[in-house]
Amino acid sequence: MIPVLALLAFLGLILFINRRQLGVSTMADYATANHSIGVLGITFGFLATWYVGAGYTVFSGFAVSFGMIGMYVVPYGIITLLVMYLVAEKTFIWGKKYQLRTQSELLGLRYRSDFIRVLTGFAGVALSVPWLLMEWYTIGYVFNYATDGFISPLLGMIIGIFVVVFYVAMGGMRSVVTANIVQGLYMMIVGSAVLIYVLYSELGGLTAAMDRLFHESPEAMIFPGPGWDVSPNYWTAIIITSGLGGFMWPWVYNKLFAADSLRTIKQSVLFAPVLGILSFALLIILSMALHPLPFAQENPEEALFWAHSQAGVWPLALFAVLVMAASLGTVSGILNAMSTAISGDIAQVIHRKISEKTALLIARWSVVAMSVGALVGAYLKEGQLVFLALMTYQGMIVLAPVVLLGLYWQRANKFGAVIGFLTGMAVSFGLTLSEPQFLVTYGWTPGVYGFLTTLMIMIVAGYLRPVESHVEKLWSDIDHARGQ
Repeated sequence: MIPVLALLAFLGLILFINRRQLGVSTMADYATANHSIGVLGITFGFLATWYVGAGYTVFSGFAVSFGMIGMYVVPYGIITLLVMYLVAEKTFIWGKKYQLRTQSELLGLRYRSDFIRVLTGFAGVALSVPWLLMEWYTIGYVFNYATDGFISPLLGMIIGIFVVVFYVAMGGMRSVVTANIVQGLYMMIVGSAVLIYVLYSELGGLTAAMDRLFHESPEAMIFPGPGWDVSPNYWTAIIITSGLGGFMWPWVYNKLFAADSLRTIKQSVLFAPVLGILSFALLIILSMALHPLPFAQENPEEALFWAHSQAGVWPLALFAVLVMAASLGTVSGILNAMSTAISGDIAQVIHRKISEKTALLIARWSVVAMSVGALVGAYLKEGQLVFLALMTYQGMIVLAPVVLLGLYWQRANKFGAVIGFLTGMAVSFGLTLSEPQFLVTYGWTPGVYGFLTTLMIMIVAGYLRPVESHVEKLWSDIDHARGQ
């Protein structure tokens, strides 16, 4: 009873805190909060969106099953920090000057191409769907586990959907960030505390847990882990794929447009990944430590819930809220970004006469439609959802050259971006679906091949055509902003 009351209290708190943020009246306020969010909101907006609830089930289960390989999140997080740093300044400067709202709108401006804007907007929505499904599944699973089966996963998802749809549709980015601050603070303070408590109360502390792991399951301390035979290149491949693709998600990237200043961006770029790396490292360490336990080996994705239930009803209640906070943070960011893309990057580009009022209605109803659709889709088996979610990284990394070269190389042009992106996606998903033997032999994931394909095509196209005339103006905007 206590865990479900804790969950309901947390959801009620989110709605109560957001009560003043509801009722946005413009698309700019809905999408970017009129560029008014300070360092606390941007930092925890990044953290709460990036720190998915499935990390406590699916990805912790990965570390429970295979051990040390789960620590790939640390170097992956460092690469993501670097990517954030590289894209932040120019994204913010152009975003503020040209009142941009989305990553796709930024690319449309940089390459002067509505086709690129629609293409990347559609791709961002499509590639985000599996993550939305997986997070809805996680929310339903949390309610089901916390009530010992009394609340079904379906009812749990409906409760979560009602809360998130209400504050995202009515409050937009301002409500999302307000909720993210609460979720992020809870994850960092209470969440970290309960993970540490379980590590010491159930496993005897870090030293004892690692000693047990070393003596009982030494294979879990080395790559690739027990019962798995894969090329060493696979470790590097998943780090590169996740690191370069991790900040390309529109629901993470779009937070850059909501910041109130360049100083806010620079501070958040430092704080968010560092806090995320520390939190994820603690999660993975606890998951690895559970590997020798029979229940954990047989039920890796339930291992953390089981460990907290063994520690008592209050640790379970606090952990259930932790997973709920992480899931809601991700879901709210995804819904805001997807609905903004559907309205601004697709509907308003295809039909230029759509008014701001109509665009806002499209965004709000998109939230409702996507949530209901995800409710149906989340009834798929979890293993299928995980496969789809992990597969999306193989597509998202293909966007990295389009963004990074667009921001740093004046010769990057729309022909190279379009052809490179489409060809890279075809290579990446073609290899993912066909699974040729050389993927296993060499260990490089399909996304790496797709990334290299896009990169090479864009470089060749850049040298085949002159620098596009509008690019010099964009670069002068950066020089002017830096000189102020």
